Amino acid sequence: MASDEEGAGRSQELAELKSWLERRISELSAELERLRAVMRYVDELLAESSFRRADSLVTRRATEEMRAPHPEERPSLRTIRSRSGTALATLTYTQDVARFVLNPDIVVTKDHRPFASFLLKKVLEGYVNQDMELVSRGLLDANLAFSYEVVYEGERVKEIEVRNYREEARLREIINAVRWTLETALA
Repeated sequence: MASDEEGAGRSQELAELKSWLERRISELSAELERLRAVMRYVDELLAESSFRRADSLVTRRATEEMRAPHPEERPSLRTIRSRSGTALATLTYTQDVARFVLNPDIVVTKDHRPFASFLLKKVLEGYVNQDMELVSRGLLDANLAFSYEVVYEGERVKEIEVRNYREEARLREIINAVRWTLETALA
């Protein structure tokens, strides 16, 4: 008789556990749906504030084509700052080229760990490799492939020039990577 009671008790526990699991799955599913809705809303806001609509790009391209051939593009200037406000680098960029001139007070050498292993090998070489793959598959003209050059003064990094970043998202990622590398050098 004791084993029948134990079996019934165990069945009761399993039934309660199953009920609890079903309730939690339902709650988590509802929460996941709410999170996805918030994510869609954030994506919409980003799309409105960060990206141009396709029809505005077509209009912009048509306007650019009507301009004189090879117009001189006026570069934009921006200071890259640390979280504390320290000037880390000056960024001069056009649609095709971004040039980071490091603050001379920040010492970064060609062998500096975050610079060599993170910024060069992971970030910049990663973009080079992505674009070379596109070139090899015939999806990108080799003249439009991402490239970069580092200007050294002795062992010290003076400038980083990035060519053919092509996308604003890429430029933002590069800016963030440069910022992080230089902040790490300050620490």
